[in-house]
Amino acid sequence: MSKSNLTSIDWQLLELLQENSRATISDLSKKTGRSRSNINERIEKLQDAGVLVGMTVEVDEEKLGFGISAFVRLQASSANHRKIINIINEIPEAAECHVLTGSELVIIRFVAKDMAHLRTLVDNLTQYGSTQTDVIFSTVKKQLNINHLFKKKI
Repeated sequence: MSKSNLTSIDWQLLELLQENSRATISDLSKKTGRSRSNINERIEKLQDAGVLVGMTVEVDEEKLGFGISAFVRLQASSANHRKIINIINEIPEAAECHVLTGSELVIIRFVAKDMAHLRTLVDNLTQYGSTQTDVIFSTVKKQLNINHLFKKKI
């Protein structure tokens, strides 16, 4: 299923689920004017096609005790690529990890309790290459809004 195969109802469902991933099939049915079985079938198709990849819960990292968030760029040899990715995947404080083109191998977003905790996380990476750390002061946008970016105007 590609963008061009999505119907206006599919787009509406994606928008509604993005607003409230806990919406019930019954709620979605009422808001779209479609039967519950039709909504359930559409959601299954979106999941099977890989368009809808999950229904998640967003947590406030700071309220969980992780008040520091930072991007760490790691410049390393591509020879250790798999090993480094596997190690990063095992670090619980690694909230995101992206493989890059260019001189850096990866960029990682770490969450930490304090600066000393962040320092320990970064220091543990230096054995694999050089790092550059940027502490995040605030996040002004966190989610891709499909309504504005991808929605077809019908």
